[in-house]
Amino acid sequence: GLALSFFEHGSSFLCQNHWNDDYDLSLELFDCSAKCAYAIGDHVRLGEISKQVLSGARSFGDKLNVLYHSVSSLFDASLMNEAIDKGFWVLSMLGINLPRPSSTDEILSLIEETRSTLRGLSDGALLNYKLMTDSTKIMAMKFLSRIEMSLVMTSCDFTPIVMLQMVKLSLEHGITPISAVGFVYFGSVLVSIGHIEEGYRYVKLAKKLVSQFDAKEVAGEVIAISTQAIGYIEPMQSAIEFHVLGHKSALEAGDIRNASINC
Repeated sequence: GLALSFFEHGSSFLCQNHWNDDYDLSLELFDCSAKCAYAIGDHVRLGEISKQVLSGARSFGDKLNVLYHSVSSLFDASLMNEAIDKGFWVLSMLGINLPRPSSTDEILSLIEETRSTLRGLSDGALLNYKLMTDSTKIMAMKFLSRIEMSLVMTSCDFTPIVMLQMVKLSLEHGITPISAVGFVYFGSVLVSIGHIEEGYRYVKLAKKLVSQFDAKEVAGEVIAISTQAIGYIEPMQSAIEFHVLGHKSALEAGDIRNASINC
């Protein structure tokens, strides 16, 4: 709470008309306050800060950070449906409208399209792929990642669509640390439908991306999901060791949910 108090103390020096006179400083201070409020689990204060940003921000892009923390807060409170609905709304505002598949065959067809696209890219090419620089697309990846975990716990039939969108955005706009989440779910799905060796390739790629970017924020989730697939190939002792590492990585990032999953 100390960091939050510092940012709020700074905000107290802003003039009454600060959203007009000191816009950039106001946005930065309130964004940082929202992040701190979320980090300490103060959902009430997060809501109050978010309302001020949503009211004062000049563009939808400037609202994305507090909206992301709001979705994450709903997720952490186990309000999965609310988190999913709000996340999908944000994505629609960013121009990303995910199709709802009508059948398993349609999902398998979409998976096959992605498999075909990726066959022409080696692991080395993917690890050295262009970086994602569009800040809006990076935020979209973060929302997709948060929605993905929520869907795993509520509506698994829609999970592949979100994962495929993450892979698609990565291939079209560049790799980001969050791309590891898309690839690890893609690999896990491939393993679940019988493409074990191919799925194994992508979960290993996801772990390499985590290491390459030092992506502590997603390390716990990537290790948790990848270890389930790795168990099909590697000895069970390896899986246990990976879960221990995943538990440690998740705790270091404050990711209690994935720390528990790795137990």
